Amino acid sequence: MATTSLRILPVLLVVVVCTARAQELRFAALDADLVTVARQIRSRSVDEHHELHTLQILRTVRGGPATAPSTIAVIDFTDLRLRLRPTPLESRLYCLHDATKTANELGLAADQGPFFVLSQRAGSNPIIGTDLDVDPTLRFCKLLTRAEGGEQPGEVAQGLVETAMSMHAATRLEATRLLVERPLTAARVAELQWGEMLARTSAETEDVEYKLAMFELCATRRMPGLIEAMLVSLDKTRTPQFARAVGRLSLALRGDDAAQPILARLSAHVEPDLRATLLLALGATRTSQARDALLRMKQANAADPAIDAALKEHSGTSADEASGSRSAPKQDAPHPGDGAGK
Repeated sequence: MATTSLRILPVLLVVVVCTARAQELRFAALDADLVTVARQIRSRSVDEHHELHTLQILRTVRGGPATAPSTIAVIDFTDLRLRLRPTPLESRLYCLHDATKTANELGLAADQGPFFVLSQRAGSNPIIGTDLDVDPTLRFCKLLTRAEGGEQPGEVAQGLVETAMSMHAATRLEATRLLVERPLTAARVAELQWGEMLARTSAETEDVEYKLAMFELCATRRMPGLIEAMLVSLDKTRTPQFARAVGRLSLALRGDDAAQPILARLSAHVEPDLRATLLLALGATRTSQARDALLRMKQANAADPAIDAALKEHSGTSADEASGSRSAPKQDAPHPGDGAGK
């Protein structure tokens, strides 16, 4: 059986991970100069382009001035419409970057500060519950802080696994992706826990994004039975995103032989919707084995739209063009960075 080298696996996993970027709290919290729980108590206009929001500090999670203030000021750029900004009276987590330079340029008095701008990373400004000691978002941020502070990797790994297996949707997704991104930490996860995580994600039916992230994590371990579990999951999770991810992960795990288990699944009698999903996953492997099989299917059934979609997924061209020549696969568009300057 042909396989890819271990060096290829992280690259392909990055491609899969980047298809969904709904949560980036882990990056925002570690990049920020100040992470705090606060509520907006007042705001005022500075000029036609800026507003100044005063936040009351409820708890500092990490960073900030040596002498912790009771209030801080957040500069908001009103010309930018699709932007995270403070919300009146709500207790929220704020990941903030120092904005002293911007405050000086605007002529703001020093006694109105210290001044910050709000991180614009997705998922970085969630509402926080009334009990700060048990709030899952704060517990995750504290775990991040301990990890960066040099806490024992085994303890960090244990905390991340517990978070990844929890019921809190946002933080379990963040923890799972962090384990994918930090293989040295993931290497400290106990063998038994890997089996528990695979069983958990195989049983997940509601949160597709979390399910996919857990499969990606298990793929870094090359767990036996993973591809079979992913293919079974296609019975209930039939979104194009998930089908493409199954194809790409199969490629990461099996290389040029990635199409074989999908073709074996297709050889059984499956209903039309599942067949279309399996064909899309087959095309997403972008292997020569998949292309040859799809072209044979095309010859036998020229008017099948599911085959056309799979060929297009494979080559990035129309089915007719794919029959003549193989095109280079399209690359994912780059994602913008945080965008919040200091």
